[in-house]
Amino acid sequence: MNPPIGRIVVALLVVLSLVATSTPVAAQSSDQPAWADDLFGDLEEMQPRYNENVGDADMNFAQRQVYNRITGNVVNVYLVGTDVVYSFRMRSDGRITDLRQSRRDDADLKMRMTRDTAEDLATADNPVPPFVSATQNGEFVRRDGERTVRGIVINGEDGKPVKQATWTVVNAVKGLL
Repeated sequence: MNPPIGRIVVALLVVLSLVATSTPVAAQSSDQPAWADDLFGDLEEMQPRYNENVGDADMNFAQRQVYNRITGNVVNVYLVGTDVVYSFRMRSDGRITDLRQSRRDDADLKMRMTRDTAEDLATADNPVPPFVSATQNGEFVRRDGERTVRGIVINGEDGKPVKQATWTVVNAVKGLL
């Protein structure tokens, strides 16, 4: 004997509702604070201004060397002191593409900055010079007994030993150039 079709439909609906409510949703912006959504919107608006000005960037030798190490990479941007992570691709010509409000598993580089630094870049008329300067001058500092970041600090992403070694050298030398 076959159970009535109504029971089967009800059972399927119950199973589907349980599966739907227990399945995690990837990279919801609601998992982040409201300011992170606002900042991401500002970064999306900044991207065309950055891309328009990147070809005209006036960089000294040291800044150019650091900048050239960033181009052609996928970058995860971690805002220190928060759980907020954005990501982007930087083409070989320095233009930012594929900006996302989430971390990428295929990222080559890890870029750390404060929320204030990100906001300053997002609102700059021409964000290229402050980006170049913040990258060149970025360093880890001690503030209130904790290690934090000044400017933008770049390292190889976890699991990328060649990029990690390269950026260890770049970070050690960039202050001397």
